[in-house]
Amino acid sequence: MADRYLCVHGHFYQPPRENPFTLDLPRETGAEPYHDFNQKINAECYRPNSVLGNFEHLSFDLGPTLSTWLEQYDPETYSRIVAAERANYQRHGCGNGMAQSYNHTILPLDNRRDKQTQVYWGIADFWHRFGHAPEGMWLPEAAVDMETLEVLTENDICFTILGQSQAIHDDLDTSRPYLLNLSNGSTIAALFFDAPVSFQVSFIPEATLDADAFMYHHVYPRHDWASRGQQGDKPFLLMATDGELYGHHAPLRELFLEYLFRAAAPQAGFETIYPARYLRLRPPRDVMVIREHTSWSCAHGIERWNHGCSCTEGDSSWKRPFREALNTLAREIDALSERETRLLLRDFWGARDRYIWVRLGDLSRMEYLAQESARNLTSADEQRIISLMEAQYFRQYMFTSCPFFWEDPSREEAQHSMACAARAIDLVRQVTGISLEVVFRSGLSRVWSQQSGQNGDHIYQRMLLEQLGPTARAA
Repeated sequence: MADRYLCVHGHFYQPPRENPFTLDLPRETGAEPYHDFNQKINAECYRPNSVLGNFEHLSFDLGPTLSTWLEQYDPETYSRIVAAERANYQRHGCGNGMAQSYNHTILPLDNRRDKQTQVYWGIADFWHRFGHAPEGMWLPEAAVDMETLEVLTENDICFTILGQSQAIHDDLDTSRPYLLNLSNGSTIAALFFDAPVSFQVSFIPEATLDADAFMYHHVYPRHDWASRGQQGDKPFLLMATDGELYGHHAPLRELFLEYLFRAAAPQAGFETIYPARYLRLRPPRDVMVIREHTSWSCAHGIERWNHGCSCTEGDSSWKRPFREALNTLAREIDALSERETRLLLRDFWGARDRYIWVRLGDLSRMEYLAQESARNLTSADEQRIISLMEAQYFRQYMFTSCPFFWEDPSREEAQHSMACAARAIDLVRQVTGISLEVVFRSGLSRVWSQQSGQNGDHIYQRMLLEQLGPTARAA
């Protein structure tokens, strides 16, 4: 029997790339010979890892934008990933997959209603794909605050994964799980990944050339294994990385991973495990306090996605007015949506959460309307509700973290966020006759691009003309 545990977590995610008006995927420069980066990364990472059986042993979360693409464009890879997770669930009564909040927004920057929707939608997407409830949820960029953790527990999420630096204690023992006490009276388990080992895997290519050497030189030295553990517990090491590392960012590392699981780890005395199963064997007994508004990829907490910081090159002062423009538009959309459905829906915010089942195809529009309506609806009422819920769907996509991760608002990630805003504006206008575009463009006018020398309004207008086609121009 192995006398210690190794858990490898892969965070798998791709940003949304579809044109929100036409749902077409644009050809992407740099993805050659593939049409776009989804195809390229799938060929280099998702497909080979699924063929090698790595998803049977990994702890992983699969972002909804990615899983939706895989289901449509590579159903064989998608089916292998789902089957691997379900097999673990059947074998152990808990799966090795974790949910991910739906739109990869930075949850501490969301208001509580948006946190709730993001968590609910992420859970629904997981249910839809894997056929059982998730026990854990990966927080995008591991960004955390207490309110986010409370929302997780209110939606029956039992654990999450955080970085060592996100704990209040600098000398954190990551070889065991911890309980976090929340102000709503609940608790949630936290597993803290080992930062040095995770860093080596992520950023030092030489560390993962040989899986046996990796275990000897990088895993063993992290702990005095003989003294670790309490009351006979087996020591535990969790390393967490972007899943795309294995084959895309680091070519051939899918082979490293396969050998690590099959031979290197067992020969070194490690049993590979995943969080839900580990927590059944070793429930947390120690309490930990976290540093709020922190993440795994920004030394300044969450400023990279808010006011900006030195984590990105150049002048990131554009980020604050860009987020303010999105926040202002979101408030206007919400106010109009509530007003327009006040007499039509029993609970607008609950209806917004449950609309995801329509989007996933698990509930028809007519079934949804019958469940949510406060009175008999006319066909015009029905169309009004559906259009406003679609506006809410794209309004959530506006806040995807990707634009704020990079250095300039002229990049395609920020333009996609603007395109989702344009789609939400158009849907609201169709049913209310009120256009919120002036409000949004006014906010964008305060956003400046160093690379293009244009403000956000010019970028927005050019995007509408060049990318979204006749439908959007007519809107």
